[in-house]
Amino acid sequence: MPPLPQPSPPALVAPAPSRYTEAETALLEALDWGWAQPAAPNLKGPAALDYRWLQAAASFDPDHGLPASPYAGGAAAREAQALRSLLQAPPDQVPDRLKALTQRQGGTSLALWRWGQRRVRDGAFLPPLRRAWEDQLLAARPGVLRGYALRHALCWALAEQDEARLAAIRVRAGQDAAETIQGFQRLFGLLGGPSPDLRLWSLPGLSYRDAPLDQLGASRIWIYPAADGDSLPVLPAGTAWIIPSPSGNQDEREASLTGTTLTEGQALAERLRAAGRTAHFAPSRRAFEHLGLAWFPILIELDSQGYLKSIRMGDAGPRQP
Repeated sequence: MPPLPQPSPPALVAPAPSRYTEAETALLEALDWGWAQPAAPNLKGPAALDYRWLQAAASFDPDHGLPASPYAGGAAAREAQALRSLLQAPPDQVPDRLKALTQRQGGTSLALWRWGQRRVRDGAFLPPLRRAWEDQLLAARPGVLRGYALRHALCWALAEQDEARLAAIRVRAGQDAAETIQGFQRLFGLLGGPSPDLRLWSLPGLSYRDAPLDQLGASRIWIYPAADGDSLPVLPAGTAWIIPSPSGNQDEREASLTGTTLTEGQALAERLRAAGRTAHFAPSRRAFEHLGLAWFPILIELDSQGYLKSIRMGDAGPRQP
């Protein structure tokens, strides 16, 4: 099951469609899916420079170097230089520089997103700075980057069980993000309560059962796909693995695997049997959506009574189980 579509970004006045905005969308889509950058469009004047700035932001390594600015002068050049200065500023200067940064260019927001995402992952941002960075991007353009920031902020609010942060994000994101935020509100509601039920198929046996998570014989539940070619993860003691279906198209009420999900389940069963491993197969995307579990990886921890103690998901989820 691939991650669900990005959440709807907060409402802004949309610019009229243009060749630049179409090219910007194509580049961001390629970056999101891990594809090669598309061929540069035939743009002229300021639009051509804006696209080169976007390309630089998409290509730079946040740990080595800075995105090269194509601008010779003007407001765009000042914005690009402010971004470059922020990325190499001493830690004590970052909050003020972040607050002063404008984001009129898509390349500025993209570079800020990629840089901050790496810093959060490396543990270099304390929570106040991480929230300030998220808030800055919640006002960014293009909209897809606002969606990334919304997802990131909500995942961390859930991981930290910070209801005040959830309320602040709701205000910043606006009505267009209401559906996404409702999914996280459902997850907040599960915390401290009994484990939800899921219809799961055993691997490699492929027999199904409806079971609360606390009946899987573990206090930690790792929910992550098993992509072809990837090695099977090493699970710490007390961890159960739920493998979501890549297609996720089965009705959660069905009592037998059919079609694509049957093929997927059989392939997983063979793979785990050969490795001498066990896991659980979840063929229904709808079951995850109903709970609000929208992005992988997901690590759920249970307390001694089997109640949900924590949920770390998506951007706030650990890279390994």
